[in-house]
Amino acid sequence: MGHRKSLLLAASCFFITGQAAHSLSHGYFHHRAEHQAHPRTADSDNASSTSVSMFPNGTLSGLGLSSTCENALYQTLDCNDAVSLIDTDDYSDSLDNATLTALICASSCEASIAQLHDSVSANCGSSAELIPGMSFLALVDQFWSSWNQSCFVDPTTGENCNDEIASFANVDSLSNISTSDLCSYCYVKKLELMQADAYSDAYNDDWQSTFEYVAATCNLTVADFNATASAFNASVPTTTPSCVSGNVYTTQDGDTCDSIALAEGVSAATMYYTNPNILNCSAISAGTALCLPLTCTDVYSVQPNDTCSTVAVANFITTAEVINWNSQLTWNCSNLHSTNPNWGSVLCVSPPGGTYTGQALNTTSSGEAEAVDPPAGVQVALGTTLDCGAWFVNEASLNYNCSDICLANSIAIHLFTEANPSLNYTTCDSDLVTGDAYCVDPLSGWQYSNMTATNGTLTTVTAATTTSTSVASVTPPGPTQSGIPSNCDEYYVAQTGDNCATVATKYDITEAQFLAWNPAISSDCTTGFWADEAYCVSVS
Repeated sequence: MGHRKSLLLAASCFFITGQAAHSLSHGYFHHRAEHQAHPRTADSDNASSTSVSMFPNGTLSGLGLSSTCENALYQTLDCNDAVSLIDTDDYSDSLDNATLTALICASSCEASIAQLHDSVSANCGSSAELIPGMSFLALVDQFWSSWNQSCFVDPTTGENCNDEIASFANVDSLSNISTSDLCSYCYVKKLELMQADAYSDAYNDDWQSTFEYVAATCNLTVADFNATASAFNASVPTTTPSCVSGNVYTTQDGDTCDSIALAEGVSAATMYYTNPNILNCSAISAGTALCLPLTCTDVYSVQPNDTCSTVAVANFITTAEVINWNSQLTWNCSNLHSTNPNWGSVLCVSPPGGTYTGQALNTTSSGEAEAVDPPAGVQVALGTTLDCGAWFVNEASLNYNCSDICLANSIAIHLFTEANPSLNYTTCDSDLVTGDAYCVDPLSGWQYSNMTATNGTLTTVTAATTTSTSVASVTPPGPTQSGIPSNCDEYYVAQTGDNCATVATKYDITEAQFLAWNPAISSDCTTGFWADEAYCVSVS
């Protein structure tokens, strides 16, 4: 059975692009509320959220799904957020925590998973796919199967079967397990569930041999010991694409994504996403050739209680820079801890900008911090900023996707798509227009520039003039973003659940004023607005 990875819908430079088959990893559940990562205890679990979703609202837009199918996939589950612990394509073991097990295995959770299955089945069918060979319905059923294997109980004692199996005496071989344990309801049922699972790699040759031994010892009649055919037909690419950065690393015994990232000065998650041949970040086969992303001078290992704001403060950078330099992070940094262990926990805390030694791209740059004209005779992509220090022309002969362009020009995907708004973050590759020029080096303050391209021509919008008087400087109470006016005399640190409208109402200002004083925030407040960040709410 080929290796199958569960869906992780976290924004990244390679989500739903040519690397889509590799954007699959453990952990597709997302909380409706923000929770800082912390060690689990019985008390903390009781206080956790009971509203989670497999697919966060809005993350599937642009995939061509019907509105009814997309809405069905966004529905929340009446499950404790600890349910993400059983979201796995591996062996379902005891959680060794009765309180946690009870929260995860609540009947309300099972009922809501069944409801999700029925809704997705009715509105999406089995033909709606994330990528060819991987239907959304199968992804839902994969989780349902994992829940069943984690929560089945002994009908006689009512005890969770995984807990019961974990209590068996430790032995060196199957022949030393007592017959009562070996032939128990829980152990036999465990093997039956694993064999019937069409969504996991857990039932391998060793487990098949175990099942055959148990059947012979316990006089069981089993129709088929072979693993059930996979419900997923998506495959991991077997060919290695050209390395855009030109920096290839061959793995050694014991290498992990984090160990390589620390040694080579790269983002662990970016390395994972650019290398489809990494199947498990914690156990990379020795001798594997990896294309390293652009290096960053400084890297940082995420700690258990970190937020993007604490990472920013510890490294004297802004929250926006943390997110821009680590494209796997969502716009509000909600997935900071879900990257580990699947993608690793090493972040770039300085700009990724190693020397590009691969094929030369058709890029025009002044080498200076000043705007340069787009290449002559080339149409500039619609809406692209003209306040730009370097240009990339998308010639057909190059056959580059957005991730290639980002790596080659040391630009984060967030910044690349913001400076070139004709490119959608999740459909960037298909949005590229052959022959068009794209900005790959927007200059400082480009967001406030009044120069953009309209059908390849320059459009200038007259900006309103403002005057200000010199005032005493006010120290922001938290990390800030660029563009805040120097005469800002009051700040507000955003809290989880805030948005631009609520902050504007709180300080009796208009939303337009709030956006004008905090220009790094997008006009619809969907990007650039983060909890724990300080925003200007008054000017003198």
